[in-house]
Amino acid sequence: MEQMAQVKNSYEGMFLLDAGQSNTEAALEPVRTVLERSQAEILSLKTWDERRLAYEIDGRKRGLYVLGYFKLDADKVAELEHDCLLSEKIIRMMVLRKETVTEAELTAPTPAETAPAGSSDRPDDEASSNSASEDNGSREDLEESEDSGNVDDESIE
Repeated sequence: MEQMAQVKNSYEGMFLLDAGQSNTEAALEPVRTVLERSQAEILSLKTWDERRLAYEIDGRKRGLYVLGYFKLDADKVAELEHDCLLSEKIIRMMVLRKETVTEAELTAPTPAETAPAGSSDRPDDEASSNSASEDNGSREDLEESEDSGNVDDESIE
């Protein structure tokens, strides 16, 4: 009873979950569960971002995207996809085979991590208005230089 060692391929998976989870670990749990059930070796699993969907899916207008990198036997991918289809918490998923997964990909910040906290709250309104007035001057200069560039283009033709 000799068993051949299966070669595990690297995969990148994007999973769409129901939005509204405030606890990140709780949001990742459905994905972690299906990956562990398929005996995947999870390299990285993190929330990507919560976004408005392009169209309603099962009455949902928003979704939470989860990005995962994992190693899995090639013959287990169909099993993983089947488990995701049966899961009520995973709306959609896509798995792509990756030849290599770099450390930079595993540690790269997601849009959820790079979004400025409270970007709509501007504590210094005066600084914003000052920079806007400075921008207007530079825009006028830019428009003048673009206009002169257009004249040069016409004279060449």
